[in-house]
Amino acid sequence: MIDILLKDFWSPIVMILVILLTTLVAYLIYRMGNASYKRTEHKGEPFISGNKPPKDVRKIHVGGDNLFWGFTHALQRYFKPLIKGHTGIVNDYLYWIVCTLAVVLVYIYLVL
Repeated sequence: MIDILLKDFWSPIVMILVILLTTLVAYLIYRMGNASYKRTEHKGEPFISGNKPPKDVRKIHVGGDNLFWGFTHALQRYFKPLIKGHTGIVNDYLYWIVCTLAVVLVYIYLVL
C-alpha cells in the first residue's frame, strides 16, 4: 500500500524535514547522557579485566582464537564438521560454489 502511494515520489522538503528530525532525536539522546562524566588519563585505553595495560602495544593484541573461545566452545558440535571440510584448496571452494549455484538455479527454475 505504501509502496503504491510513494512510487516515483521525491520531495526535497520532506527529506530535509526527515534529516532535521533525525538530528533533533540524536541531539536529545546525546543530551540524556551522563553530564558528570569526566575525561580521565585512561580514556581510550583497552579494558583488560581491570588490569593495567602493558606499555608495549604489541602485547595488547588478543588473537581471534582467544577472543571467540566461548563462542566456538559452545558450538563445538557445529564447528568440528566445518573445520574438517576446509581443505584450503581453492578448487574445492569453487566446486562448492558452483554446486550451490546449480542447486539454487534449479530451485528457482522449478519453484518460481
